[in-house]
Amino acid sequence: MIYDVSKLTEFHYSALKEISNIGIGNAVTSLAMMLGSEVKIMTPDLKVAKIEEVTEASGGADKLVSGVLMELSGGVNGYMVMLLPLESAKLICNIMTKQQNSNINDPMNESLISEVGHILGSAYMTAFSDLLKVDAFASAPFHIYDMIGAIMDNILIQMSQEVEHAIILNTLFTLKGNDMHGKLLTLFDPTSLELILEQVNALFH
Repeated sequence: MIYDVSKLTEFHYSALKEISNIGIGNAVTSLAMMLGSEVKIMTPDLKVAKIEEVTEASGGADKLVSGVLMELSGGVNGYMVMLLPLESAKLICNIMTKQQNSNINDPMNESLISEVGHILGSAYMTAFSDLLKVDAFASAPFHIYDMIGAIMDNILIQMSQEVEHAIILNTLFTLKGNDMHGKLLTLFDPTSLELILEQVNALFH
């Protein structure tokens, strides 16, 4: 069965959001352990967008962000991307290094952001895999500081345009009283997305 993603039902959105809530919950627990500080999160907002809409939905092509890219492999193929506004990325680095106004391009800070992205991505995908019984493994993280449009173009080149939709999670974390916004994107090739939706139907019906 080939799913028309543009016609996903409220059931599909509810099921994907429930899975995402569990995944993000696990990810926040792991992040709190890394940061040594309580991390709170608002219930993430989930959207399935056409690939040509992702850049605008993520803040616009010219918006500079601190991004972490991870390739997904196993039973599904695609990419996971964490996008952080500069203020949020600096907040993480400031907390970890106990410095003020951290330089995002410092190699040590790039490594910190990459590790945060990897913790979030791996914990999220582990829950995703366990619930849907689909193998999905996140590669080592790659940090990129660039405009959202350039980041998305790079991913599409890597995937040879074999992606039509993305699952977008808008998240709001609170670290030591400071709000940290971020987006977690999962981009699957059509075959992988079809498999995921089949598993959603099997799990929740």
